[in-house]
Amino acid sequence: MKYQKAVGLPNTGFVGPLTRGKLNGNVALTPTSPAMATAAPASSGCPTGYVCLPDGAVTPAGLPAGITTPGVPGIMSVSQGPLSSATINVGQTNVPIISMRVQAQYSDIDVAGLVVDLGTDTSIYNKIFSKIYVMDGQNVVFSTPLNSSSVVQDSGQYVVGTAGYNIIVPKGTYKDIVIKADLYPSIDSKYVNESPWTVSIDQNSVSGVDGAGINLYGPAANGLIFESLTINPSLVDNAQANLSLDPSSPLKISVPVTDTTNNQYLGLPVMVFDVNAQNDNLHLHEVKVNLGTSGTGSINVAYLYQGSTQILSASVSNGVADFNNITDGTNGASIPVNTTVPFTIKVDVTGVTSSANPFNVTAMSSSTIITAYNSIDSAATASGNAIGNTQTVASIGPLFTLSGTPTITKSNITAGGSSVTTFQYTATFNVNVQAIGTNVELGLPASTTAAFGTSTTSITLAQIYQNGIASSTATSTSPLIAAYSQPTGTTLDGASSFVVSRNQSITIPVSYSFTVTSPNANVYAIQLQGINASTGFINFMANQPAWRTTNI
Repeated sequence: MKYQKAVGLPNTGFVGPLTRGKLNGNVALTPTSPAMATAAPASSGCPTGYVCLPDGAVTPAGLPAGITTPGVPGIMSVSQGPLSSATINVGQTNVPIISMRVQAQYSDIDVAGLVVDLGTDTSIYNKIFSKIYVMDGQNVVFSTPLNSSSVVQDSGQYVVGTAGYNIIVPKGTYKDIVIKADLYPSIDSKYVNESPWTVSIDQNSVSGVDGAGINLYGPAANGLIFESLTINPSLVDNAQANLSLDPSSPLKISVPVTDTTNNQYLGLPVMVFDVNAQNDNLHLHEVKVNLGTSGTGSINVAYLYQGSTQILSASVSNGVADFNNITDGTNGASIPVNTTVPFTIKVDVTGVTSSANPFNVTAMSSSTIITAYNSIDSAATASGNAIGNTQTVASIGPLFTLSGTPTITKSNITAGGSSVTTFQYTATFNVNVQAIGTNVELGLPASTTAAFGTSTTSITLAQIYQNGIASSTATSTSPLIAAYSQPTGTTLDGASSFVVSRNQSITIPVSYSFTVTSPNANVYAIQLQGINASTGFINFMANQPAWRTTNI
């Protein structure tokens, strides 16, 4: 170490290529070519077992394994390499802190050692980094704990030497050699989010050997490699629970009770919300759900599910279901890091005795009323909210759903020879009707109470959308014409309506058509807004995209 300091080398105590180069710097045998070099006697100044070559360089009698260009001198260029991020976190292990790109020209290069400059503050290895690694791709070729034995001071800088490996860079290519480190699992807050901590690869701190056995060094004087690193708190401390509404959450719908004897719907799904775990594994500790209600009926019990697994039940008090004290390890309550898990809220709706005044419920939760714990049982930061669609429960009556997705077509119906172009647009909806607890009567198109007509008094049953905007009379269009017929298996009631019998389920293909003259760049869609039935007018689907065709 004293010798290294005296000759201007980092005094690491490792006798690597830098030190060998200094020790053999006075050797001056000059055979006509490297191939003519022969072993020299000890008196010539050439160490026993070495072959002395031009420029004072020496190499063992055999080149490092992997060198395929014996006898060929090369050039080694060392420059800054890519780093995924200069921001690292307390407790991270094997995280990249600096990278160098080594390029080989003319000859293969064997990178056999390098020195990492850790700066002027001992805190960087006593408080922040506990260990470093030299990586050749995914392979660790060198590692050492950082302490007063492995880190030495050189001209005010604290450096650590690495050696004893052979990273072969084939000629005409380059390799990115990455230095990684382990951070202490706990770091005093005064060292976190401070001014950046800098590590560097200084001039001539990387040593290599070419095919001629010549020692090469880099980076050049004007190519200092350094990284300014910011230390953030532990990812565990930064754990976040991101709350949102899941796409599978129930759409706005009107349903009859499932138990017509007791006028109730037990286990009605009212909302599906997502929790995304960021930076750490999470588990739900408490979930509060606000349940806004109106109409005839009540909710006394709610349930929290993950998939088909019931996590917890809770009584409903003052419109709030509080799923609290969910213990760590409860089946279904965990969210693995960097994943999103959906949770379902179900409720028991009772006392629904009116079709004219049905029961409505809307579920909502937010970051202020949900608590998720991280892997060390501390509260994670929560953000976001989830608001479900209104679910309507009627005492008895029809359940209307869509079978498949609504479609729309466009066809040219211009009479031959006309200079004006007219198009007909036709939308098709396959509407499923299930009669629960009572017979359901639906009017045919010719009736004054047509189930799927274009309109009744002040009630629009179907709506044209032009360029994404609802319009009762879209520009240059003819009136909407509804077409459907009595489904097989139903009974006619007179000449203008048919009856879906109690507990029967049927599907009615319903089409709407209209014409547009010279639509130009306009696009059109049809929205089913409401359905007339003998039990009352149903319009839960109004303005709901699921009940609308695409634009055409």
